[in-house]
Amino acid sequence: MRNKSARYRFWLLALAGLLIHDAALAASDCWKAPAPQCRGADLKWADLRGTKLDGADFESADLEHANRRGASLKGANFKGARMSHASLQQADLRVANLDGADLAYAHLETANLERASLRGAQLDKADLKLADLEGANLEGASLKNADLSGADLESANLRSANLVSTLLGMANLKRADLTGASLNDAFFHGALFKRAIWTDGRTCASGSMGKCK
Repeated sequence: MRNKSARYRFWLLALAGLLIHDAALAASDCWKAPAPQCRGADLKWADLRGTKLDGADFESADLEHANRRGASLKGANFKGARMSHASLQQADLRVANLDGADLAYAHLETANLERASLRGAQLDKADLKLADLEGANLEGASLKNADLSGADLESANLRSANLVSTLLGMANLKRADLTGASLNDAFFHGALFKRAIWTDGRTCASGSMGKCK
């Protein structure tokens, strides 16, 4: 009887292990479904280059080091996702939800983030050169030491954002809202501030370049 009981426990444990393994495989392949539902999935280092994943749900997923260069991710949900060191160059993230996402050290050069929501997102040392962030919501986001050289931030919401030591040379900040933002040691050479709202609430003059006048 004791031997039968031990064998029974062994097979139960083996079955449990198999189910866990299959679940992990299913999660890693979730993005291949017609309407991807990848909440909480482990997709570290996943190669999603050029894929079309508009409206996909990646909330709280682990996408660290994942490669989504040139992917179409319009309206996708990345709320609270871990995306540090991810490659998102030239990706289409228009109207995507990236609230609270960790994008530290991410590569977002020339990515389209028009009207995307990045409230409270972590973008420290991210590369956003020439990215399109027109109308994006970056309220409370951290962009310390990030590179936004030449980026389009027209009408972006940067209220209470952390822009300490951020590179914003030649960036377009027309009509952007910088109320309460931290700008210590930020680099603004050639940046446009026409009608932008400065940290103290005043509106910058039409000819403001490099600083708010």
